[in-house]
Amino acid sequence: MRSRHTIYFTIPLLLAVFAGPSLAQCPVKPPPGVTETYPGMAGSQFPAGPLDYPMTSNRYAVEYSVGGGAWTPARVYISYYGGTTSTPYVSDSKYPPDTSMSFVSIPAGADAIVQIRVTKLFGSPFQPSDHVSVRPSVKLIPAEALPDGTVLISTTTGHGFAGEQFILWWDRGTEGGAFEGLAFFLNPPYQPPAGALKVFTWSDLTSADLTNYDALDFEGQVAVGGTGAESFPVPDNINTIFLGEHAWLQGKLQFGSDGTAAQKKRIYGPGVLDVSRFRYDRRVCNNGSAYPDDGMNALGKSGGGSGLLDNAPLSEFLIDGIVIIDHNHAATNTLVNTTVNNMKTIGWNAVNGGLRIGNNTIVSNEFVRSGDDSLMVWGSNLTIANATVWQDYNGGVVNLGWSNNSKGDNCLIDGLYVVKTDWHTPTSPNWDIPDEAHVLESQNNAVFASLMTPPTQFGVTQPSLFRNIFIEDPPQVLFSLRIEPPDCGLIGLGSCPSVDLTQKSTLNLNIENLFSPAAVVANSIGFVTLLGGYTNTTVLPNQTFTSDHTLAGSMNINMTNVFLKTDGIWIPLLNFDASQFVGINGSNVNIAYRLGLPQ
Repeated sequence: MRSRHTIYFTIPLLLAVFAGPSLAQCPVKPPPGVTETYPGMAGSQFPAGPLDYPMTSNRYAVEYSVGGGAWTPARVYISYYGGTTSTPYVSDSKYPPDTSMSFVSIPAGADAIVQIRVTKLFGSPFQPSDHVSVRPSVKLIPAEALPDGTVLISTTTGHGFAGEQFILWWDRGTEGGAFEGLAFFLNPPYQPPAGALKVFTWSDLTSADLTNYDALDFEGQVAVGGTGAESFPVPDNINTIFLGEHAWLQGKLQFGSDGTAAQKKRIYGPGVLDVSRFRYDRRVCNNGSAYPDDGMNALGKSGGGSGLLDNAPLSEFLIDGIVIIDHNHAATNTLVNTTVNNMKTIGWNAVNGGLRIGNNTIVSNEFVRSGDDSLMVWGSNLTIANATVWQDYNGGVVNLGWSNNSKGDNCLIDGLYVVKTDWHTPTSPNWDIPDEAHVLESQNNAVFASLMTPPTQFGVTQPSLFRNIFIEDPPQVLFSLRIEPPDCGLIGLGSCPSVDLTQKSTLNLNIENLFSPAAVVANSIGFVTLLGGYTNTTVLPNQTFTSDHTLAGSMNINMTNVFLKTDGIWIPLLNFDASQFVGINGSNVNIAYRLGLPQ
């Protein structure tokens, strides 16, 4: 039996948590002298006593040895789902009460042999029947249950090592890696910046004259504002932020002016940015509200169109090594002209998404556990390489866009490892849209998802290429590539854009070398049908369709070397059997299935 970690939930909630038909409003600050209570959301519960991170894992202990050296204990941290106000428990998740994610950062250099020894701290020790392994399994990292009840993992770093992530997998009924996850973050050496202000406490930061510095070196547990529930407005003269090995920074980082080509903003190091002390119900608050900090992403920017703090892009950044946990909104604003390497993010609920990736951005050696879209391909000329994703109960692993402004020209994904997906919906594809209230219907849950709207033009100049994709377990849906009307009730969307639903869309995409168990339900590729009587009152007023109307345009998707595992057998996805796996709707949906070298 699992060792229960007790968290008491007592306060009912009112607003819709799951991305749904009504836009949540920012809670109103109570008048002076009135005790504030959690306004909460239906189907959810805030913890009566939020956990105080950092918290050492009570699930696992880890030791490591590099290059045959002495065994060194490493501190293993833990994030419990439902344990903080930023990630309250949501019944839609269907997660057991003790669901957790432990993680440990291990320093290693290039061309090194790394051995890791794991001890289980709850219940009985590891057993051979637990079938311990490492995911991504395609990376062939061996794991062995030893006679003393520990697990030994061995791996090597390459010559160009810049970071690597993997998780321990094991299976024992209601226990196991699916419930009590353990992630290993192997980091290259990170050196603190010279001449930086060393910050061990919040008072170190507030008592110093920051105009005398261009870099900050966080080395201790620092709570922004003294509570950790505020954002830190980074002065424009600070170009470098370093999170050291023992750094635990509680709060959010808010930037003003962007960097320049001559001086990018740099955020790096093996430390942790902890966003757990914000409030999930306030994630929709904008910069005109009483709670603007709650509405920010973990790495955000002041300003933003329509007062939304997550609309302003972060440009000219270098981000390397850091861990972001328990974010109440997404991990980042849209990143443009930016390089991200070896960053790790852990989020739990809807709208707790991963990276928003815009034009001319490179993402490598990434780990994302996300409760919403993990990798948001929202620009052109971007690259994602060696990304490991655990997708929670909501959202897409790769999201192509939610509107019609994602161009998708010359984007490359090369090496995507989906170690786990926790979706329960959709239970069947749905092409028919009867009214504005029934647009989403969980069709955003897929490995590759598009909720783009007319007149999308994705990959028109140069189609994007997604290749070398490996998925461990049967996903609920593999492809949900759709053009449909916008869902104006989505949380955080703000004012609804003006869209003419009769305009044509184009989606061009190349997929190569994809290996996945067959999806639980059929995949969807095409254009939705607006049923007769559909009236658009918020997007383009008075646009009514008296008879069924299927959105128009073309899709051209090339699938080369796509293999699906069904009944224990790997089979190539080809024209003769595609219809049993892929559902198509609309005209001019052209899918080419091939084996062999890319065209």
